[in-house]
Amino acid sequence: MIKNFSVALALILIGACSSQTDPQKTRKNQPSETASQEQPVANSDGVEDYEINETTMSGEERNVNFINRVGAQQLVNNLREGGYVIYIRHTQTNKDWGDQVSPKLDLADCNTQRQLSPDGKAEAKQIGTGIKAASIPIGDVISSEYCRAYNTAKLAFAKYTKDSSLNFLPCVECTPKDYKEYAARVSPLLSAIPASKTNTVLVGHDDPFQGVTMSVEPSNGIYPAPMGVSYVVKPMGDGTFQLVAKLLPSQWQALAQF
Repeated sequence: MIKNFSVALALILIGACSSQTDPQKTRKNQPSETASQEQPVANSDGVEDYEINETTMSGEERNVNFINRVGAQQLVNNLREGGYVIYIRHTQTNKDWGDQVSPKLDLADCNTQRQLSPDGKAEAKQIGTGIKAASIPIGDVISSEYCRAYNTAKLAFAKYTKDSSLNFLPCVECTPKDYKEYAARVSPLLSAIPASKTNTVLVGHDDPFQGVTMSVEPSNGIYPAPMGVSYVVKPMGDGTFQLVAKLLPSQWQALAQF
């Protein structure tokens, strides 16, 4: 029991406060001439290959360096009391491509979109199982209209409602105007106070979260990586919120030890 407790403590206080990626690593098979041009680079666990730029890399660095504001015991105690929003980036997919700009994209047809991989489906179930084991009460579960998001919600919580405010804009390398639009769309959801003694779950994507966090992690916000990462947020109403903690799918189960 003591050993298990120590492992759980290490996972939450150390693992959840750091990322699995190093934003300075070079992508595999990158031509040497590209590297010599000092272009931002990342490995497959960080920024999506097709959207690497200075803004996303800065956001990924903030993700890597994010430190949980509270310890594991306080975090799970707070969540058990309710009043928080948990933003989950959908779990792993079977492809890496910007379907939000595809001319064939049809939100009613999953075959035109990235879909969850077997690992992603397992991660989604792992999140739901861990949250249930930790006795964390979940109220509303709100998902984007993309299949990989609402399937993550369904596998984790067996319920969801769709909200287009969590959807992508049709951009890959998004502009400052795009990120402001993301913030306007997502901040009302992140700042809304949940129903009494419950926590709200939002299941969305990387760019919307980066846009909405630019106000609290200036200037480029947080790019949530890897897929399946969760951020626990304290909503304060009127579009305001505080980032509290970051957890990977496997780390929810560890909270049950407290």
